[in-house]
Amino acid sequence: MNNLLRRLWRQQHGSLAVETALALPIVLAAGAVLTDLITVELEREHMEQRAGAIASVLAMQSELSRQGLSGLLAASIPDENTGSYQLNIANVRQNGQVYWQLLRGNNTGICTDNVVPTGSTWPGELPEVNEESGKENVSMIVVELCRNGSDLTMLGGLTVKNQLKVSAINRVTRNTLTLDATLAAEAGLEEDADE
Repeated sequence: MNNLLRRLWRQQHGSLAVETALALPIVLAAGAVLTDLITVELEREHMEQRAGAIASVLAMQSELSRQGLSGLLAASIPDENTGSYQLNIANVRQNGQVYWQLLRGNNTGICTDNVVPTGSTWPGELPEVNEESGKENVSMIVVELCRNGSDLTMLGGLTVKNQLKVSAINRVTRNTLTLDATLAAEAGLEEDADE
């Protein structure tokens, strides 16, 4: 009887090792895929925080200089682990007209859907646009942050082929945000910079 119990124990112990060896790669692969999904969501959350911070700070300003914008972006978007990204910052009036738009980032060809010339109508969605009764002296700061998903380091081999895109919109507290001469020229507001 003891021999039979020992033999059964050895057989079960051996089959447990085989089952573990077969199941371990599946468990590891599932863990790696889950880690990749969490990585993508954490990056999206970081992007939302950055875009929201930039929009909030800019909405509180009455004037924006090139040096001030550079300092804000240096504080908001770290140099390491940002990958290929584009930042669109626009001041859009309540009537839907783009007062100015600035592009930043290390790749300005990522999110071009809402890149429009000064004076044209904003093509994206806005929370309080009204073409007929919208006021020119009420405006919003729209910040769009896009990143190539393919630069994210993935553990499980998932690839994000398309881009990650977030946006933040805040109402400007003091009418419209005036740009210094350098930024105004960049945004196509040369005549406003001369005034």
